[in-house]
Amino acid sequence: MSNYRKKYNVGIIGFGGAGLALYKHFSTFPDCKVVAVFDVKEKAFERAKKVSSEFLITDNFELFLSTLDIVIISSPDNTHADYLCRCVYAGKHVLCEKPLTDSIEGIKSIMKAVRENPQIIVGVQHQMRCLPIHIEIKNRLDKKELGNIGYIEGYYVHNLTNRAFENDTWRLDDNATPLIYSGIHFVDVLRWLLKEEVIEVTGMANNICFPEYPESDLNVILLKFKSGAIGKVVTAFGAARPQDHSIQIYGDQKSIFNNMLFSKDGSFEVFKQPIKNSISGRKLAWFKDFIIINFSKIISTLLKLYPYNAQYNVGFFPIRLYEHSLAVENSALNFLGAVRGENDLDCTALDASKSVAVALAGVEAYRTGKTIKVEDYWTDDLGEL
Repeated sequence: MSNYRKKYNVGIIGFGGAGLALYKHFSTFPDCKVVAVFDVKEKAFERAKKVSSEFLITDNFELFLSTLDIVIISSPDNTHADYLCRCVYAGKHVLCEKPLTDSIEGIKSIMKAVRENPQIIVGVQHQMRCLPIHIEIKNRLDKKELGNIGYIEGYYVHNLTNRAFENDTWRLDDNATPLIYSGIHFVDVLRWLLKEEVIEVTGMANNICFPEYPESDLNVILLKFKSGAIGKVVTAFGAARPQDHSIQIYGDQKSIFNNMLFSKDGSFEVFKQPIKNSISGRKLAWFKDFIIINFSKIISTLLKLYPYNAQYNVGFFPIRLYEHSLAVENSALNFLGAVRGENDLDCTALDASKSVAVALAGVEAYRTGKTIKVEDYWTDDLGEL
């Protein structure tokens, strides 16, 4: 059997922070070569020139597409649908940054393009599906280990007061609401974990901690799933604290808080430990990985020495498990495997479109103060709700 693998020419649309991050991953894959960058802004051109003198850097879209097999879309949210459809109709495989789109019209046009070109792979960079702790949580939910689920929540807390307009002002110019831009990660993860759909959404928002951010910097939505389970997604861009991507799940047999599994009898289990944050072969912060991993094991041992029921000594694990670089890379590798025909996509355009529909309902909910039916945003392309 031949070990030959096709070499893929890769182009990146939008060379801001996300484009640069995905370039760093794809540049390490032996069967990929990033050869072109498309953008419409001079700052992005300058950034791309500093990265590589070999890039074709252009604002001519047809020229950009001419030699490519794969296109990565990391441009502003409201451009995703147009670029994606143009790439698909041109016969290019596409990996799109989240959100897939920011409108119902975008969902319709993307699903039409995907439906008419089934040979084209369209993946979406919802990398939180590839986070090791989330995969382990899903395994336990699939085994019904927690019993009946009554509540699930996820937090996307990221202080963007310095970063929001660092590379570009598109968030300001486009009035990019946090729930669509980032909170959709957890809308998607909660749907994926429970394997069921949201039927209605309510929510609130304010603009207190980061008043320079357009529209709002805090979005909180409540989700009602078909089973009756209640979900919550918190998205905060101005909180004066480190990043938080916590998950809590309450079942009638067991409950989860991040990497801790609690039972009704007072027992608990640390079911996931930190792991190295990269698989790409780039230089690693190996010492930091070593300290965190081994410190985590020590903590797990010490927690067992405390009487759980005495003084609420065990409430949460003090180290957050969020191997972001690893998750991004695994998501990209999953997409590349699908292009080769070796595996299914972790997140398809259909999956991502459903999450967009729920998030759009959430935006309407916090803007109007009303409970919004998701069916109002659920197009025929998404199937039965």
